[in-house]
Amino acid sequence: MVRALMFLALSTAVLAPGQVGSVALYTEFQHEPSAAVVQALQDEVDSLMAPAGLRFEWRSLPANDPQVATELAVVTFTGRCEVLESAGNSNAGIRLGWTHISDGAVLPFAGVDCDTVRAFLLKGLAGLPPQDRQKVLGRAIGRVTAHELLHIFAKTAHHSAHGVDQPVFSVEELMADRLVFDDHGPELHILRVSRAPASPDVPGSPQAGRSAYVRGGCGGCHGGEGEGTRRGPVLRGGGRISSPVILAAEIVKAERKMLQRARNVKVATPSLAEEDLSNVASFLNGARD
Repeated sequence: MVRALMFLALSTAVLAPGQVGSVALYTEFQHEPSAAVVQALQDEVDSLMAPAGLRFEWRSLPANDPQVATELAVVTFTGRCEVLESAGNSNAGIRLGWTHISDGAVLPFAGVDCDTVRAFLLKGLAGLPPQDRQKVLGRAIGRVTAHELLHIFAKTAHHSAHGVDQPVFSVEELMADRLVFDDHGPELHILRVSRAPASPDVPGSPQAGRSAYVRGGCGGCHGGEGEGTRRGPVLRGGGRISSPVILAAEIVKAERKMLQRARNVKVATPSLAEEDLSNVASFLNGARD
């Protein structure tokens, strides 16, 4: 509990202009894995979470550095995150990963059971060349980790029907060179990197956020002030969107549904630049006029 409170106290820094946010990802391994596993794990998490604008600063526990971050998560890896000479899976459980929840609130703490992931992939790993096994296992662990992180930063325990947030992974999906969920994914993405000049408004200001919200077409479903309509839920006020990191994760989590809804009701496809998220979050957190 003391350590948990210490790390929660780190989330106090101010966003820099043009950033979604500084996300500190603390990892703790029950048994130190090989460098190949760690690198594959980190590369896969970075790749899968990049569409949400989430870029991680990887840190290890225990940590005594003085750095701070706007958002953080702590992931604990139990068991042995490596391919073993023998099967050695007697301690495997039934969950690949989990996110901690208290009184209905998703906490920034997750776990991944490496023994269970390895047992799940055992036959597939055995069929690979020895030099590829650690990388493939690390990549699979990274995919399970990304799934849990999306729960944390979207602040919900619910799953989506597609994507890294789907409730069940197959062996093939965890071991594939590239994680492809179906052949009908959206060609458009709501979040984008903009080449437009930075807004002259103060970063993180409600005024700039209102402009970006309207310019991005969000009002077509959520109303001009985020008050909600029959096409989309209420977004404005109450501190529900507490940071641009949470806003980015929620957009990515619901992207497929939002794009389909926009097509169905024939409104403009929503589009937000990453550098606008701080402003939009500030606008949505403000009280309605």
